[in-house]
Amino acid sequence: MITKRNKFLCSLYIQFRGNLPLIGLITAVSTIFLGKVVFIHLWYDVPIDQLTRDINAIGRIPAYAGFLSQIGLFCWAASAMLCFFSANIIKTNGNHHKIGQFLLASTLLTLILGLDDAFLLHEKVLPKLGIPEGVTYASYGGLLLFYLFRFHKLILKTDYTLIAISLAFFGLSYTLDFVLDIVYPAAPIPLLTSGQISYLLEDGAKFIGIISWLVYCFQIGKYSIRVSAAKPNIELQAYSTDIEKQPAKYKDIHIYKER
Repeated sequence: MITKRNKFLCSLYIQFRGNLPLIGLITAVSTIFLGKVVFIHLWYDVPIDQLTRDINAIGRIPAYAGFLSQIGLFCWAASAMLCFFSANIIKTNGNHHKIGQFLLASTLLTLILGLDDAFLLHEKVLPKLGIPEGVTYASYGGLLLFYLFRFHKLILKTDYTLIAISLAFFGLSYTLDFVLDIVYPAAPIPLLTSGQISYLLEDGAKFIGIISWLVYCFQIGKYSIRVSAAKPNIELQAYSTDIEKQPAKYKDIHIYKER
């Protein structure tokens, strides 16, 4: 028993030392956000429970409130993590810097859009800081155009129809938001305000865009990992379809599996 206990304690110590950087990261991130909660509480006199509790509990609203919006936030988070994880895999390979940059840029873009969606930055936060909603939308559009221009060669080697569908529905959602908020007061459109159809159209279009973005991130992550697991000089294009359907020059590629 003593030997087993000593082995366990030794293993525990080795694991602790090996994970010190990660433990430090966990401590740092937790301290930053918890410290922010304390700062907001002390500086703005905001009750701590309003910063830490679930929004449904704070507002005393039904658990299903914001159902579609909450699912959308999960999808934003999943998209960002897929791209970040894939970028880390590519980084360890060290032979696909361009793909790694593309994945990191996708992670950053996803985080920005997800944070905006979660905290309504364009609608509530930034206008209070003197930044009009139109300026925020223009900034997001410029960032997206730069992303597409910078990595267009890589994007064209992926299932770009998915990102096209995503952007089309994001554009539709923005257009409906513009029509309802600006055009409607001057020229009411009965069809868009009959019942709750306006919310279904606007938020539904955005949700379809988010789901399409998630699927695209999954696809580019999958392709990138397969490229990284194969040969250093194989490009992303070689994996845009099923590997069995690839030209003969790619038949010698092996995707290593754990035995």
